[in-house]
Amino acid sequence: MTRKYILILLLSLVCAFPAVSGAVGWEYLFNGENLDGWKIVGDQEWKVENGAIAAKAVGSEIGWLTTEKSFSDFILKLRFQWHGGDSGIQVRSHIDGGKMFGYQANLDFGRPRATGTILDENGRGVLQESILTADRLLKKDQWNEYEISAIGDRIIVYVNGIKTAEVSDPAGDKSGIVALQMAPGQGGSMVWDDIRILELPKGADWKSLFNGRDLSQWMIVGDAWWTVEDGYVHGASKNGGYGWLMSRQEYSDFHFSTRFKFASGNSGIQFRSWRVDNMIHGFQADLASDSDWINGHLYDQSEKEVLVKPDQDFSKIIDWKGWNTYEITAIGPKVELFINGVKSIEHNDSTRLKGIFAFQIHAGIVMDAWWDDIRIIPFK
Repeated sequence: MTRKYILILLLSLVCAFPAVSGAVGWEYLFNGENLDGWKIVGDQEWKVENGAIAAKAVGSEIGWLTTEKSFSDFILKLRFQWHGGDSGIQVRSHIDGGKMFGYQANLDFGRPRATGTILDENGRGVLQESILTADRLLKKDQWNEYEISAIGDRIIVYVNGIKTAEVSDPAGDKSGIVALQMAPGQGGSMVWDDIRILELPKGADWKSLFNGRDLSQWMIVGDAWWTVEDGYVHGASKNGGYGWLMSRQEYSDFHFSTRFKFASGNSGIQFRSWRVDNMIHGFQADLASDSDWINGHLYDQSEKEVLVKPDQDFSKIIDWKGWNTYEITAIGPKVELFINGVKSIEHNDSTRLKGIFAFQIHAGIVMDAWWDDIRIIPFK
């Protein structure tokens, strides 16, 4: 075989397989069993209890549980229960001379605006204070969500789906460890679970799909009312048929996040889908207030119907009177759904790799649905 023929063969193989996005999906930093992959720094107590990380303020120094690995651009998601004391989450950080340096997303019920604040630990101090007070963000002794995005010069913090702070800081470190903090103080206690990270390919960034004013990025399809009220998307039953709010653009590989609220009814989020007349076909991240199995399952609307069911009742972790978060990650054939920070399903399908988004108002059910903070990181 000549060199020329080998070169032609290699080029043909490259062309036959399209380039992937560079994203590989979510990595769980805590395995639910032990602290493998983590290091304890300081004299506070860190152990695994009931499948979660429990931290207690038993020492006299600030204590840290740090990853062994460093990260650059990413989304970090964690669930936590705050039982007392001062805590926080370090990102792009490092330890020098026994001290922690780097960005911290703060957590403290005692100081009104500490939770959700971005600070530079042992450096410049507060970089951006939280826009809301802790009592408006946190549910004490219940599970809460923290989200930290580190993208280029920017650090962005969300608590329970609400954006609390964002800084653009060219002077800050662009890579470093992740660490959980437990400060000294009587009664300090934290519980952590569902700690996961999505490393982002170069150039990937958040894009808003709703401007808070109008539905210019969307199309109304079918039989429902869709309006913007008080800065939220409001969908309501009209004449009893299916109604959809459909994106104008298709997406292939992405991480998608939104907040939702509805007291009763059947709804969902279509993705990698397509329109046929006044119906939408394709994947649906499902939701229903009157079912113990629909929430969080993967449905194939107008096609194969139920594809994957969760292994637990997700209706029990949804606040049917308040706001909740729904996340969809689709990279190549792999699809993952998350409700309030907990993964509901994982599915692989190499035949369904691109399509529109759409919010659903189900036929035959009188209902209202509210959506907010609709955002996406497209990978390609």
